[in-house]
Amino acid sequence: MTRTGLTVQIHKGSNSMGGIFIYEEVITGRVVKVNKKSIRVHMTHAKCLVNGKITSEYDMNETVTFDFWKTIENKQFGKNAGKTVSIYKNKKYGIIEIVH
Repeated sequence: MTRTGLTVQIHKGSNSMGGIFIYEEVITGRVVKVNKKSIRVHMTHAKCLVNGKITSEYDMNETVTFDFWKTIENKQFGKNAGKTVSIYKNKKYGIIEIVH
């Protein structure tokens, strides 16, 4: 269950044909409101990466809504591999995975 105060990472990027991210933006934020089908996140910091190397960082002060998309068993790699996660998305900023 998602709760207010939870720190989240928002991911957005483009990848190569092999599935490795060429460009990725990672935004850190905090959940400020939870609704049945969406969450509001206050975003505070962003990192831009190219081929895994940080190319820029900047602070931000914006609150946006992420709509619930689906719940999945994450079979991919990474820190959430093998876990059940709820995915929220925002067209401009990307996706958030929240582990159950």
